[in-house]
Amino acid sequence: MEVNTTKLSLICSLVGLVAIYAAAVTVRPKITPIASLNESFIGLRVSVSGQVVDYRDHKEGHLFLKLKDKSGGLVNVPIFSRTRSQLEESIELLDIVEITGEVALYQGELEVIPEGAKHVKIVHTAPTKLSEIGKENAGAPVKVQGIISKREIVGSGNLVLTLENDGNRLPVFVPSWIAEDGLPEVHVGDTVRVDGWIQLYNGEVELKLTNASHLHLVEDA
Repeated sequence: MEVNTTKLSLICSLVGLVAIYAAAVTVRPKITPIASLNESFIGLRVSVSGQVVDYRDHKEGHLFLKLKDKSGGLVNVPIFSRTRSQLEESIELLDIVEITGEVALYQGELEVIPEGAKHVKIVHTAPTKLSEIGKENAGAPVKVQGIISKREIVGSGNLVLTLENDGNRLPVFVPSWIAEDGLPEVHVGDTVRVDGWIQLYNGEVELKLTNASHLHLVEDA
């Protein structure tokens, strides 16, 4: 009888340990406010969530993000090519991205390096309506979508695409080096989604494209 009781106790203990381990594995890490990150976090595993306020592509396929959250903090997030190739969705400017990974210090700045593709969660934000963009947005990042109503070459090979949506228009300035660097082939009548920065040119509002990958052809629009 005592032997059976001992076996039952051992089984219960093992079941309890398994349950605790499973809970520890599946519990979602608490989101850490970006502004609270400092050098004491280096080497620790954290989860952060913020809006993509800047990003750039590397020629070797890496993607470097800068996230900003409601705490006002900014943090760099390098997504190396191997992890990026495994992402099911692309990341665009102003998307909300949650990253779980290790805090590191690179060239004097903190960064969170995702552990893998499954530790990168992406929530796409809706494009801003063209009617809502004005001179007061100069210097701000935006994401817009519209139909190309005009396509012209200006200056030394620069490209200007005029987007139209609900009767509103917005020129998109594409520097020549970007137009020649893998820009998707687009034509008048195509629907595209573009993210970049608003600037003023001769007093008029335009969006400046800073990377070829920031222009996306919208299929079946």
